[in-house]
Amino acid sequence: MELKDIVAVSGQGGLHKIIGRTKNGLILETIGMGKRFATSYQDKVSVLEDISMYTVEGDLHLAQVLVKIHDQGGVPTPKDDAKNQRQYLVDTIQLDSERVYDSDIKKLITWYASLKDVLDFAKLAEEKTEELESAEENKEIENVEGTGDEKPKKALAKKVAPKKAAAKTAQPKATKVSSKSAANTNTYRPKSV
Repeated sequence: MELKDIVAVSGQGGLHKIIGRTKNGLILETIGMGKRFATSYQDKVSVLEDISMYTVEGDLHLAQVLVKIHDQGGVPTPKDDAKNQRQYLVDTIQLDSERVYDSDIKKLITWYASLKDVLDFAKLAEEKTEELESAEENKEIENVEGTGDEKPKKALAKKVAPKKAAAKTAQPKATKVSSKSAANTNTYRPKSV
């Protein structure tokens, strides 16, 4: 099971695995209980892969947070004191204590308790390591091409622009012309001087 297949639904307790899709939402199965239900377009569904936590160094993806908690061990239970839970995360991931609520910390610890037997943390760590390495390579390329804040962004835009132009030239758009529409349309023609 991967984090992209696991979601949290606002108003529903626990975590849920995506098992299918409907016209208006998702079909989910509650992890650990096997209860199945469907969501609608009105439900707020958050995919765990897209969630991150505030740390002192910046945002840290939930996958990295879970791997660090798993490696550290000694995780407090969801029923422990909020101060102990907060201190554990400050020590483990350098949590930004001013920006994260106690309810978020409790939710994270509850999620970890639900996922510790289901997730493959070794695979999760490998994926995030590969992701970080590719991000570092991209930063190195940007730093080589220019210095300062504006030049790397422009250099990146230049790299992307030719690919888009090549895609447009490779597949020209077909236009549909009918004799009725061509005769009835007015075109703007500038007056000759």
